[in-house]
Amino acid sequence: MRALLALIVAAAAAAQSPSTIKVLTYNVQFLPGIAASQNKRPDPEYRAKRIAEEAARFDIAALQETFEERHRTAIKEGVKAAWNGQLNSVESPKPSGFLTNGGCLLLTRLPVVATDAIVYKHYSSPAQYGLRADGFAAKGAVWARLARSESAKDDFIDVFVTHLEARADEMRPLQYQELAEFIEAKSEPGRPMLLLGDLNTRGMVELRKDPASQYSVMMKAFGAARGDAGIADTWVALMGDQLGGTTEQESSDVGKRIDYVLVGNPKPPAPQLKPLAVRVNTYQDPKVTALSDHNAVAAEFEWPQGK
Repeated sequence: MRALLALIVAAAAAAQSPSTIKVLTYNVQFLPGIAASQNKRPDPEYRAKRIAEEAARFDIAALQETFEERHRTAIKEGVKAAWNGQLNSVESPKPSGFLTNGGCLLLTRLPVVATDAIVYKHYSSPAQYGLRADGFAAKGAVWARLARSESAKDDFIDVFVTHLEARADEMRPLQYQELAEFIEAKSEPGRPMLLLGDLNTRGMVELRKDPASQYSVMMKAFGAARGDAGIADTWVALMGDQLGGTTEQESSDVGKRIDYVLVGNPKPPAPQLKPLAVRVNTYQDPKVTALSDHNAVAAEFEWPQGK
């Protein structure tokens, strides 16, 4: 009887454990306080409601620029309601000396085993860049170790969410290194990882072929942080040379590709995240033109059971 009960419990756990996961990264532009006048899309209450509806369609949603606490809370509450109260979330810290937190928000259905965060030491300063400086916000990265289920917490993936320097190009390679060190310290090379976010690094085909471009420098730094495991650009893996622009809302055929879903897989035979699909979501909306001034990137992965 006990053996039968154990089989029933195991089968129920397996049924609740995802074999595929859907992920979203989206810069949603909710600037704080007086800076909210610079949001390119109107009606932030409506946008927060609609973004929550869209984020709830995914297992992992990584949002950037949730600087305004009121709208960040509305998004979390909307997703939580859609998920019947089962929301797990991780957000950027706000150390003293900064106007806002870093704006990163990770929402997930999966159990959170461990979390941590960093604030970048290198950023554009208000003294040099004025009101447009990144240094007003405590921008950095958040990390969460997400388990497949409550009963399988040793079967996990590491997820990083970040928003890199927007103003000072020369600061970005310094942040690549800071983030690479964080990835190396927190991720388990024998398990898959995801890096999601607005990397403010152009990834069009001509730049991918240039070993001196910031894209190439970035990918090299992040890959080295994973040792032999390395890291891959999901868009390139599945879509090749298609543009995949994320900075213009008309379509993915225009603009710059600066928002990413990167995947780091261990060497076989360890379980890997297999990319199944990736797309750019423009999230156009007749009431506000589009839900943000960026497009979102969505991806789906096969996630085999751990061994």
